[in-house]
Amino acid sequence: MLTEIIESANNKKLKLLKSLAAKKNRDKLGLFTAEGKRMVQEAAKYAKEGIEFVAVSCSFAKENKNLVKSIDEIGVSVYTIKDNLFNQASNTVTPQGIAAVVKIKDNSKADNDLSDISRVLILDGVSEPGNLGTIIRTAEAAGIERVYMMKGCADIYNPKVVRSTMGSVFRVPFVRDCDVEMVKLLKSSGFKIAVSSLGESIGIHEYAESLDKNDKRAIVIGSEAFGVSDAVLGLADVCVHIPMQGRVESLNAAVAAGILMYLL
Repeated sequence: MLTEIIESANNKKLKLLKSLAAKKNRDKLGLFTAEGKRMVQEAAKYAKEGIEFVAVSCSFAKENKNLVKSIDEIGVSVYTIKDNLFNQASNTVTPQGIAAVVKIKDNSKADNDLSDISRVLILDGVSEPGNLGTIIRTAEAAGIERVYMMKGCADIYNPKVVRSTMGSVFRVPFVRDCDVEMVKLLKSSGFKIAVSSLGESIGIHEYAESLDKNDKRAIVIGSEAFGVSDAVLGLADVCVHIPMQGRVESLNAAVAAGILMYLL
């Protein structure tokens, strides 16, 4: 439902929008922002019931009347904000002029339900937001059925992570803040735990050839700086590495994750 123009910096909706840049506020309120034209369209398509409201700058509203109208027509409240105030609340250097405030999904019920999945990705301390977002996006493309993010990973609802997913955040099933007990549960449920490691390991092609199409698989990617934690390494069925030429010692976490997800 279209609303009046917000012209005051003290407006509650504007303050809320701005506050969600901080993780503590996202966690407290159970909300996050999806900013940019593409992301709001993805939210409207895949998470419509979770949208609290959409905020647009005055300039955006004038230049994108059909889009604003389409959002209004699906029953989502649209607030128009003066350009300078919208820019102050934005999380991007060059704001597009549109953002959605969306409810955080409760995926707690998915933790222990492993009945209908056979390919999962475990992220053990991937802390760089751009890497995490790219990994989530690639996971959707590679057919990963669930992503487990262990404590120490970047917050998936960080604005940079959300943008980097290019909409996959609304479609990929994921569980946040997992610990080693989740890895133990996967292992006891028949998943083969393959850990990416630069230590003693076998090549990914060799391991891929050993897999049966019906095998349940879990791929583990460690942190950019420290790799996979010792606790998770201790549960690995196999450690694998990506063969590299030249003098390169390691690959970017998102690149490595992409290679492993497509091959294993």
